[in-house]
Amino acid sequence: MFHYEMDGKKYILVDDIGKIHWAGEEIAVAFSFTPNEKISGTLHKHGSIENVNKWANVARIKLASIPEMAAEITVVFGKIPLEELDNMISISGYVGRWYERMLNSKDNTTTVSTSGKI
Repeated sequence: MFHYEMDGKKYILVDDIGKIHWAGEEIAVAFSFTPNEKISGTLHKHGSIENVNKWANVARIKLASIPEMAAEITVVFGKIPLEELDNMISISGYVGRWYERMLNSKDNTTTVSTSGKI
């Protein structure tokens, strides 16, 4: 199972044997957000801002014929607490609950992009 650690100011994604799979100073998560559903978020991608945003843009293009689904693709990037990241990648639907809390908070350390243009 994967989890995130901090090394100085860098996020590091490691596996159970300690192998590093990714590292960066900021992190991004892409997910579908459906606030009126029982499970309001489905995580699709996490890691570098560039790769996550690229994935989201491609997904939105592929979903162009279903605009309501394309509009659900949300990207959040910046400084996200480790515990929250680990919960997002290990608990189904957690990302939606976290995002709803973030929208209702005064946290300015993360940035949200739903348009595909970061």
